[in-house]
Amino acid sequence: MNGQKLKKENWTETWTSAAAAVHGSIKYTDKNYLDLVDVMGLTGHAFRINIDKKEINVAGPTSFPGGYLLRKNLTNLGFISNLADPTVPVPPDKLEQTIALIQESIDRGIPAIVFDLFIPEFGLIYGYDDEEKVFHAKDSSKDGVVSYEEFADARGVLYTTTVGESLPHSKYEMLRMALETILDHAHGREWQAVFKGKYDIGLKAYDTWIKVMEKRCGDANGNSYNIQVVSDAREFAAKFLHNLTIKWDGTNIVERGVRKFAGEAAKHYEEVASYLVEMRELFPFPHGGDPSSKENAERSIELLKRAKEAEKKGIKQLEILLDFMKNYYAEKWVN
Repeated sequence: MNGQKLKKENWTETWTSAAAAVHGSIKYTDKNYLDLVDVMGLTGHAFRINIDKKEINVAGPTSFPGGYLLRKNLTNLGFISNLADPTVPVPPDKLEQTIALIQESIDRGIPAIVFDLFIPEFGLIYGYDDEEKVFHAKDSSKDGVVSYEEFADARGVLYTTTVGESLPHSKYEMLRMALETILDHAHGREWQAVFKGKYDIGLKAYDTWIKVMEKRCGDANGNSYNIQVVSDAREFAAKFLHNLTIKWDGTNIVERGVRKFAGEAAKHYEEVASYLVEMRELFPFPHGGDPSSKENAERSIELLKRAKEAEKKGIKQLEILLDFMKNYYAEKWVN
């Protein structure tokens, strides 16, 4: 796989707003050398899929335990995270603590990661005015002002996360943690208790999506949005794995193993991406295509089945890579 078959050309933007926000925040740290492809891969977002068991709706891609996952994202990237983690409804003292957490991060020059600023997606708070009691913020929809009062009423308080101390994690450790995150998601081991079984994740999510298409009950807007997000993510997955075959220089056994197994996995994820991109073309966002159409549904089912089989092969290669790294990850090999 040389990446030339991927249709995506702009690797500085993604439909996965959580990863975009994480990347936007860490750009102001000592790990600003990590580009969006790195962040999508190392956080596992390039390998995520989250599908409602009853319908395909726009809430799916962001319906995950946000605070938990963001903390894990930042851990994989080598940071200590600071999480607001309040209860609902948010008590006044917790709101004050959250606002203080955001302000402290901004004072350090690092934007805070927040959900539901202007739309129900992840974005960044990058400034504040205590006299006016407003935040300066941006997400994929706009760059504007959010009052403290508006912030208190939004769900964003629940997921507010800031980047803390940077840890000296090696690239070996970051990749190992990323693979564990990816495989936990793929096999449904990721913690999902907060949504009480409403969604299926990983490989099982493909089967759930297929069942919804078989029943012709997919929402047109939700279906087109989900395929936009997931197909974009898999393009990033293929690109991330391909990049590993270039960035790892092969000077020791671990480096050579990463290049070999990541290269094999990349081939499968390029195939996954190609099927999902074809499905994306059937259902262009925001309202393109008709998931209730027999022709569209049957083609989608075929594409989803092929994508799942290709992803299973890719996951197998990532399992081999993780086992390899665990067996050989020792100082004598790294040096």
